[in-house]
Amino acid sequence: MKRNSFGILMCVFILMNFVLNMSASVFNGILDEVATELNVSVSRTGMLSAMYSYGAGIGVPIFLIIFSKIRRDSLLKATLFFNILATMAMIAVRNFDLLLVCRFMMGLLGNCYSILAITLVASLASKDKIGFYLSLLIAGSALAMVVGVPVVRILSGILHWREIFIGLIVLMILSLLVFQIYLKDSEEADSSNLLNELKFLKKREVLFCLITSFITFLGYGMQTYLTPYLLRLFPRISPYLSCMLVSIGVASFIGNFIGGIFCDKIGYQKCIVLGSCMQCLTSLLIIFSRNNFYLNCFFIILWMMNAWFIGLQINTAINVATEGNSRFIVSLNSSGIQLGTAIGTSIAGFIISKYHIGYISITSVITSFVVAMIYVKIIKVKTK
Repeated sequence: MKRNSFGILMCVFILMNFVLNMSASVFNGILDEVATELNVSVSRTGMLSAMYSYGAGIGVPIFLIIFSKIRRDSLLKATLFFNILATMAMIAVRNFDLLLVCRFMMGLLGNCYSILAITLVASLASKDKIGFYLSLLIAGSALAMVVGVPVVRILSGILHWREIFIGLIVLMILSLLVFQIYLKDSEEADSSNLLNELKFLKKREVLFCLITSFITFLGYGMQTYLTPYLLRLFPRISPYLSCMLVSIGVASFIGNFIGGIFCDKIGYQKCIVLGSCMQCLTSLLIIFSRNNFYLNCFFIILWMMNAWFIGLQINTAINVATEGNSRFIVSLNSSGIQLGTAIGTSIAGFIISKYHIGYISITSVITSFVVAMIYVKIIKVKTK
């Protein structure tokens, strides 16, 4: 692939990460407003985000097995095309249960696209620069946190959330056109088969990556409910909520950027230990500071920055372990991430309905501690 073509494709991959992260999280910034419009509880409305994650977590490996013989570039364009159709369907339906079905399909197709994009970039990048290129790729998702979610909150008074999705569809169509022009006759032809890819499961490093991905993101369900959390505990933040969301987005962007630098310098394993310890601490501090407006907001911002720091390490880990040559194993890892997020969101919803929204970070305390202990053990074994 020519250098100029790869540069153009990287720009589109970053844009599409922005679009897909917006598709996944657009409801998070306006969860309270959507709940009022649909006449359902906030905890039930959170299922619009959870179903996206369930679709991404449950269906992707099966999908990639069924279509394993199709070239990676062709399949990438096909999943993007059908994701556009699923998003159009979601805009058209009015029944809440049908909305959930559409969100499931969007999660399935959107994450299939993401897996293919990640493995494509990882296979083209040099081994010592994987962290850097993946941080660039994931920067699109971080940008959605910086700009997209806060803007959605601001625009919610002017535009309906369905109109926001129309804008995302336009960006997806433009990206598909660029892929159609530049992503042809890709050099890597996906010659691997499922049996060869399953051999990666014999590697301890791969198994640990899969397990820790699920456990880590099990603790990230609280981010779905950050908007109602802040409004419930600190009602006075309402006029400034968009500023808070921008701050969270900037922190996410910084966490992803720092994660790429640290990953290439000290390795993803040490970064996961460092990040998990920090996540455990900040999760506890969020609980203890819930009666202090300024401290609580500060620790939430720090928590989000660290979450993206860890997320970069997890995506790097599985690509290093498989040398970028297994889209099926990468899909299993992504499924673990999405299922962890979905189950974590469900747990957070249960905590809200049965106890109090101020305790939703307790899951993150437990999961981050467990992951830190797992990787401390791995590092000790390697140094012996």
